[in-house]
Order: sequence, then C-alpha cells, then structure tokens
Amino acid sequence: MGGEQLKYPQAYLAMGNGDLVQVTNFTATLGNGGKQQHTLRRRGAGVILGNQESQATFDSAIDENGPERNYWRDVIDGTIRQLRVKVPGGRTTLVINGMFTQCDLDGPLDDATKVSCTFIGHMEKPEV
Repeated sequence: MGGEQLKYPQAYLAMGNGDLVQVTNFTATLGNGGKQQHTLRRRGAGVILGNQESQATFDSAIDENGPERNYWRDVIDGTIRQLRVKVPGGRTTLVINGMFTQCDLDGPLDDATKVSCTFIGHMEKPEV
C-alpha cells in the first residue's frame, strides 16, 4: 500500500582519464548573467541574457598515496582542463572546459588532510 521508493545515487566528478575518487563533495554552478530590462515607458519590459559563467568547487581528501592530481601545478601553470559532472540517471553529463584558479590545503589535527579547489570555465550545452 505504500508508495514506490526510489534510490538517489551520488553524482560523480571526473577529469582526464577517469573519476576523481578522492573527492568528498562538489558544487557545479552555471549562470547566464541575465538581467531585467526596463524602458522609459514600461518597467520590467523584458530580459537580457548576459555572459555565461560556470564554476565548480570541490573538496578532496588526500590518502596515504598523496593527491590523485597535481592541482597546485595546474593553478600555477593555468593549465586548461576538462571537468565532467556525471549526473545520476546516466543521461546527462555536464562538461566544463577551463582552469583551476585556486587550491586551498587544509591539514587539521583531528581529520584527514584535504584540498579545496575552484575551477572556472565554459560549460558546454548538455544533451538530455
């Protein structure tokens, strides 16, 4: 008599030749820079699309073998990379081409050492 229960799987972040397995959480953001357009005769007359902005941020726990990628080198060199967000359901992958702009290393006394990274770029139009 109860309703059907669905499973809610995790999304995955990938770069280069595979998934980033040390990533503990991430956020991918896309904005179109839109704004409201007003005219002298009509407030809120319409909207204007602006420049598309996309960004991904993530935390990655570092195990005893070290970080799985050299994020610091990529920040210093401005290396162009591609991040892929694998959305649950298997039909959508968000692709961001860009570069790492910041990496923060956190080594707390009572938890795992982690790196937090910021990646900016252009998100390709996803196929659904």
